[in-house]
Amino acid sequence: MAQQTLIVLVTTRNGYALLHRDELPQATVPNHGDLALTGRLTLARQTGHLTDITRAWTVQPTTDHGELWVLDGGTLDTVPDATEDTSPNARWAPVTSLTDNAAVQEALDAAETGVSIRLPVN
Repeated sequence: MAQQTLIVLVTTRNGYALLHRDELPQATVPNHGDLALTGRLTLARQTGHLTDITRAWTVQPTTDHGELWVLDGGTLDTVPDATEDTSPNARWAPVTSLTDNAAVQEALDAAETGVSIRLPVN
């Protein structure tokens, strides 16, 4: 089975994204693993943010014949209060700072238009 990797994109309506150590939360999906569960656990472990994940913004082939999925981690109205329980390695940054990854850029465009992909069920 080809390797699947994922990035979880959590945004706010006023233009911020949730980062882990200055990058979007990301992980490699275990062989025969579940994209949604891996995304949910990755997001919780890396940022402290809890959410259900059922959709992706985009999926792209990778150079190793695998796939890169950008999962929809949800859209909040605004950045939550600093008092919320989150990881010390998590922070919110403007989505405009996420311009170096074509898959993320495609995902942001898809999020803006509301076009998403239902995740496959294992």
